[in-house]
Amino acid sequence: MKYLTLTILAALGGIPLATSCEGVYADDAVAPPIGQFSFLVGEWECTGRVFAHGTVPAHATTAHVHGEEAAGGRWVLFRYDEAPTAQDPRPFHIDQYFGYDPAIKKFVSVAVDVGGYFSETSPGWVGDSITFEEVTDGNIVGHDTFIRRGQDEIAHSGEDKDKQGQWIKTDEETCHRAR
Repeated sequence: MKYLTLTILAALGGIPLATSCEGVYADDAVAPPIGQFSFLVGEWECTGRVFAHGTVPAHATTAHVHGEEAAGGRWVLFRYDEAPTAQDPRPFHIDQYFGYDPAIKKFVSVAVDVGGYFSETSPGWVGDSITFEEVTDGNIVGHDTFIRRGQDEIAHSGEDKDKQGQWIKTDEETCHRAR
């Protein structure tokens, strides 16, 4: 099960990430496009819902999120922590890193959550929306879509393929910048 993520977000070995820092950003005069995620830096409050799928029952969610620059400003970390409730006694937690891999010229999301880890890639923003795809064995098995609604709101929705190959919506959240 994965969701965020603000789901928040593939196995690390499933995509060709740069494995050496040497030379990856050889021209420091050219800033990586990770600045497109800088609006995530700060404190956020989220509400949403998980949809019933597999053994997971449907339930409402609330979460606090902390966003910060990481790895010398080359990544943005979005740390999502759900609050426990009667309907959600085992809340979801995820650390999701957003970055850019110049070798494949794609944005990358690498996440560690209560279920393990995964990574996803995206060619980039289309207007105010970006969709990351999780690929396993050459097949797309998950989508995470983020919609930026100005500097103070972001929405997320997650989808996974079930065992029959059908897309199922797993979760959706809306986060507002905490003041």
